[in-house]
Amino acid sequence: MIITEIKRDKKHLTKICFLGGEEILLDNDVCDENALYEDLEITDEQLKELKHISDYKRAKSRALWYLDRMDYTEKALFEKLLKAGFSKKVSSEVLAKLCEFGLVDDRRYAERFAERCKDSNISKREATAKLLQKGVSYGLVKEVLQDAENNEEEQILALLQGKYAYKLTAERGFEKVYAALVRKGFSYSAVRQAMKKYNSDLEFEEQ
Repeated sequence: MIITEIKRDKKHLTKICFLGGEEILLDNDVCDENALYEDLEITDEQLKELKHISDYKRAKSRALWYLDRMDYTEKALFEKLLKAGFSKKVSSEVLAKLCEFGLVDDRRYAERFAERCKDSNISKREATAKLLQKGVSYGLVKEVLQDAENNEEEQILALLQGKYAYKLTAERGFEKVYAALVRKGFSYSAVRQAMKKYNSDLEFEEQ
């Protein structure tokens, strides 16, 4: 294949045109590093390799851009790269490198997430479901959340005194809030104990 034209197409890309009408976009650095020029003849295999190197550089750059804005699990970042148009092979290679350097770490993600759930009074059961949805393995989720020092009763009391305080005053309020807390993943016994304590504290304050 003979290159007939080389021109900057976008901010980070160069359009390479070939005799016969074929076109391809390559990363600017890849073009510069390989000293591509008009009238240069390259084989299909060489072009395939250049495309792979270019896609890898672009995918890594995109992944770092994502990570600069928020933390991701391996699965979530992999899916993000696929959605951006990168191949499974390139996305997997980028993820492997980022994991090697500790830039993507499911354990760290799970530990930070567990801490946020604790601060936000989210039950372990709900936190488990969310982490599994993010792609963290069940074994790791179980291990991390098992180590988390969550006091369900305290979490529920905080919710009763804050988010659910107004709802408790409605008709059948306690019944509805009880059901809502159970759906949130809190155990029946913890919900009963917390609501009992909340009710007794409320009665004490009113006396």
